[in-house]
Amino acid sequence: MRHLDIHADDYGLSAGASEDILKCIGRKRLDSISVLTNMKDCEKYAGRYKEESRKWEREPLLSVHLNLVEGRSMAGKRKTPHLTDEEGYLRSSWGQLFFWSFCPWKYHQVKKELKREIKAQTDEFIRCYGGSRPLRFDGHQHTQMLPIVWHALLEVIKEEGYSVEYIRVTKEPVLPFIKEASLWKTYCPKNWVKNLLLNLLAPGMERRVAGAVPGQEPMFLWGVLFSGCMDEKRVRKLLPLMKREAERRGRKLEILFHPGFTQESEMKGKYIAEGAKPFYCSEGRKKELQTVMKL
Repeated sequence: MRHLDIHADDYGLSAGASEDILKCIGRKRLDSISVLTNMKDCEKYAGRYKEESRKWEREPLLSVHLNLVEGRSMAGKRKTPHLTDEEGYLRSSWGQLFFWSFCPWKYHQVKKELKREIKAQTDEFIRCYGGSRPLRFDGHQHTQMLPIVWHALLEVIKEEGYSVEYIRVTKEPVLPFIKEASLWKTYCPKNWVKNLLLNLLAPGMERRVAGAVPGQEPMFLWGVLFSGCMDEKRVRKLLPLMKREAERRGRKLEILFHPGFTQESEMKGKYIAEGAKPFYCSEGRKKELQTVMKL
């Protein structure tokens, strides 16, 4: 097939998650990772990355993991009042961002705030990891797929003159899941809804990205329906079907994992949203780590 990319999200989320991802890189198991720049350990783990990278034959590709739903606002509370709480922590939800995408009386103001936050997080990434390579972007909880967010992102890229080689389009093929009947009972209904909604949003974003990043290959992202439970058995069953579907459609295949486990003791403070904590501490993330190590 044209290209297979094994990817890990959430570097910088916590010490535990970041160390797990560094282990995967050290074992040559990852092609790319996404970096959160607005969590408390960002600077520390930028330093750890640079320290560990001296031992590696090849570094993974790095993406700015735009985080608009938790962590501290890098632009500041005064510049992002719709997105933050009284202490300056980002607290907009996926649902709110979706609503604002189609809300004419809020759209323009919220988009301005999103642009400020996107620029601030991108500049922090450049400060911590350097700006010698073209930028890559994706989004925490796939918020980059929401129209108000990708409009804001593309405007920031143009206005700031950033050199960009990749923006993730979350488009997960459905046919392989249907073909593998033995796994039907294991599919999470909530993730099915998310998969289908993201696939409905994908064509519009894909057209805009093609105009903004002309050299980007069309892609599939696998890891939404099984988010948090990409265990080895499921992955090995579906991998041949996913590869064939990507090949048939002339697309690269990015396989998304969350292999970083966070201890409950790391959840103190307001950086992490309450609703997200069970996922970050879940056994599923340990299983995903094991899967990445065995692929």
